[in-house]
Amino acid sequence: MKAVVCRSFGTSDGVVVESAPIPEPGPGEVLVRTTAANVSFVDRLIVGGGYQVRPPVPFVPGAVGAGEVVETGDGVTHLTPGTSVVVLKSGYGTWATHVVAPAFAVVPIPPNVADELAVAAIEAYGTASYALEERGGLRAGERLLILGASGAVGAAAVEIAVHLDAEVIAVTSDPATWDDHPVKPHMIVDRRSVNLREAMKERFPGGIEVVLDPVGGELAELALRSLGPLGRYLVVGFASGDIPRLPANHILLRNRTVVGVEWATWITANSHHLARTLEVVLNRLARGVLHPPKPTLVALDELPTVLLQPPPGAGFVRTVVVPSLG
Repeated sequence: MKAVVCRSFGTSDGVVVESAPIPEPGPGEVLVRTTAANVSFVDRLIVGGGYQVRPPVPFVPGAVGAGEVVETGDGVTHLTPGTSVVVLKSGYGTWATHVVAPAFAVVPIPPNVADELAVAAIEAYGTASYALEERGGLRAGERLLILGASGAVGAAAVEIAVHLDAEVIAVTSDPATWDDHPVKPHMIVDRRSVNLREAMKERFPGGIEVVLDPVGGELAELALRSLGPLGRYLVVGFASGDIPRLPANHILLRNRTVVGVEWATWITANSHHLARTLEVVLNRLARGVLHPPKPTLVALDELPTVLLQPPPGAGFVRTVVVPSLG
């Protein structure tokens, strides 16, 4: 098989394509021939050495893949060779022509969902769903402010929140990305030209119920102060590169709650929930509830070069590696 291997972090020659024997599945495992694998913002951070966790090198990056079951290990009864599946590999490894994963992390793909679309959707929509539905307890009719609403997780959160009948305020530096989208936020705030705090005070003087923040940075405190009594602030990530220091007095005074959201760690520690989480995203894709962007496809051999380039500027652009290309 062929695989993209990270041998050092943040260097121009640290990621290379290598050949290796095709692995064999052990008990409770599944061997999948990979047809597509996601290249996420976090994946890029990891191989660049900018993520808070550094796997031991060398390793094959990639957390989400799709493909066809080739072989199953002892004890696997719910999957058979030839089945199209999604793989979520907590220990990395999907940037390869073949991957072995625990059977509980392998879920069939609905017939009307393309492999490339499935892998482009899983991480962003899985994170957004966990944040809003599990950690945030978002209810119909609640007002939700989403920072970074044109990023991958932010855009996914807009769609899920609208589906859940929440009132969505999308904060973005690129409002035009929503012009032709089939799902519309109820309000768009252009962070480049609008003072977020003033806009929220004018429109919602009593405050809102929930903030989802995958960005951090300078808008975090303004978003926190936009929450009403008992409001929930969901900390999802720091795409801006700036980890904010939220003032404790603004949390205390209105009985607000700050909630950490780290989906990858949660599903690793609670593997019995993993299949259900994946199935929620895949079933919504199959029903046409979610509308991920058509991904940019790259060949496995091209991926090391692609990783040297700046990442896409918005969540409406996704990169997927397809081993059969090239």
